[in-house]
Order: sequence, then C-alpha cells, then structure tokens
Amino acid sequence: AAGQWVQQPGSDDRCFFPNGHPGVPYYWDLACVLREDSLGCLADGENRACRFCGEGEYSSVPCPGSWCAFVNEPNIPYYWDSSCTMGQVGCKADGKSVQCRFCGEFPYNGTVPCPASPQVVVPKDICDFPTSPEERPRTPFFWDASCTDGMEGCLADGKHVGCRWCGTGAYADIKCPNELCTFPPEGVAHRYYWDEACWNGSADKVLGCKADGIHQRCRFCGSGEYESVECPNWAFLN
Repeated sequence: AAGQWVQQPGSDDRCFFPNGHPGVPYYWDLACVLREDSLGCLADGENRACRFCGEGEYSSVPCPGSWCAFVNEPNIPYYWDSSCTMGQVGCKADGKSVQCRFCGEFPYNGTVPCPASPQVVVPKDICDFPTSPEERPRTPFFWDASCTDGMEGCLADGKHVGCRWCGTGAYADIKCPNELCTFPPEGVAHRYYWDEACWNGSADKVLGCKADGIHQRCRFCGSGEYESVECPNWAFLN
C-alpha cells in the first residue's frame, strides 16, 4: 500500500539509505547497470542497481514477483502489484501480502491479465493454452499433481501431464476445484462449489450461480437464501 516501504529479501546490504527507509518500495536490479536512464535506478544515490518501484512516480516500474512468499509454489502466474487492496480479485495470493497477485491463468484469465514484465513469476508446472480469448478453451481446467499418463482429463493442453480438464462434457465426473471461485480474502458467509449446471445460457437466473460475481459456474449453496441448493460433499466454506 502507498506509504509503506518494501525491501527485497537480502538487499539491505546493497541498497543504503543513510536517513532510513525511503517510504517507497525498492529492490536490487542489475538491469540498471546496463541502462543509463532507467526510471528508479540509483535510488539510494550511491548504487546504480538500487531501484525504486511500484508507487508514485515509479508506479510503471514493476516490483519483483519474488517478494511473494508462498508456502507451496502455486501453478498460476503471479506478480507484485503495489496497487492491490484487500478484496480485489487475485490480491493477497500468498495469503500474507496484499500486493501479491495472481494473474493470467484460469480463473484469472478473464479478470487479471499478467503485465508484460520479466518480474511476473510463471511456474514451470502450468497449463499452456493460447492467450487470446478466441483461442482459449471453454472447458474448465486446473493443475492436478496426481495426474499420470492416460488418466482421464490429464494432458489437457497436449503438453503437460498435470494439466487436467474438469466439470463438463466427457469430464463431468472430474470435479473442478472450488478454488476456481474467486472471492475476497476475508471470505464469504455461504458454502460454495463449482457447478457446471450453472452454464445454461441464463446462469444469472439460477439461484446461487455467479456467486463470486465473476464466474457463472461458481455457486452458493446450503444456507440462507441458498438453502434450497443442495451442497455436494466437496462444497467449501472459507
């Protein structure tokens, strides 16, 4: 958030601010040494590789996605977005830092595009589909580490065994993970699940569908006004 300083782990012995932390995020960027006029470089006035990023006049300089601190590395791209606030889609991706943000891959492909920056972290274990909306598959998919050669729905992108179709058509028996729903970090009051029955052309009229306000197939169930929607045993409450 604005006014807070953020520092790349291990960089404090390289950037040196004699008057204390500057109030703007900064990191060590060797690319600064190669370019004389890069915005934010020479942040501490002494070291050219010390660079401001992410806020104010330096908002166009991306901060490192490596600042995200995941316990287990995700299978979705992510980056550091200094403009993130609590409740924005994809923010607080690592469960710790609000500025850590998911992007690009399902279910964020229609809501949070990844910026064109080398600071975006793209995991090796990720589904690889065309990026244009016209070419992206309509069938839901996710990364399933338990996939093996020949397992139903696996190898969905034709390249990675762990990329798996789910939830519809021939893959209706493969349950899409509830994590495909995209809710604010503070959670919601009802249980929810991914329901392919919502996708019928008039999903906004189906009780509980489009629960997260983004995805038609994300559905509330089991309580309050959604009590008549029976929850499957894999429905989730966060």
